[in-house]
Amino acid sequence: MQQRDQFKAFLEFAAEDLGADYIATGHYVRRADVDGKSRLLRGLDSNKDQSYFLYTLSHEQIAQSLFPVGELEKPQVRKIAEDLGLVTAKKKDSTGICFIGERKFREFLGRYLPAQPGKIITVDGDEIGEHQGLMYHTLGQRKGLGIGGTKEGTEEPWYVVDKDVENNILVVRSGP
Repeated sequence: MQQRDQFKAFLEFAAEDLGADYIATGHYVRRADVDGKSRLLRGLDSNKDQSYFLYTLSHEQIAQSLFPVGELEKPQVRKIAEDLGLVTAKKKDSTGICFIGERKFREFLGRYLPAQPGKIITVDGDEIGEHQGLMYHTLGQRKGLGIGGTKEGTEEPWYVVDKDVENNILVVRSGP
């Protein structure tokens, strides 16, 4: 609920103090209006998707929000920033959450949520390890899986391809 409350306060500030009808954020999500209700969709760049963070927003809050980068891949956003001469064009990618500052994502979540260990399996169904919680992993993640970096001595690293939330299973595949 904290995200919803923070977002509500920001929307109220934008409307009351700035006279804005909408806010635009840099979150990698998309908005769709279905049956008269605004809903969040995953961002087109699955490696940068942030729908997990905004899932608590109400339909009304989503309706008052614009998410322009959710329709783009990260390299496209970088190119636009570079073309506009923005200093952020060359800024290192962040894998953290903007509001938690310099703390590590895992450390931040660990303070508020209990660990929920589960299996790590390959796309072939082989169990190869254990994770400490699906919340610590993102699609496309390669580092920090705790299963080694290569498959059977090859040079291809493991990366996350799916999260089975219902069964608390992290699914990985190897490849470039």
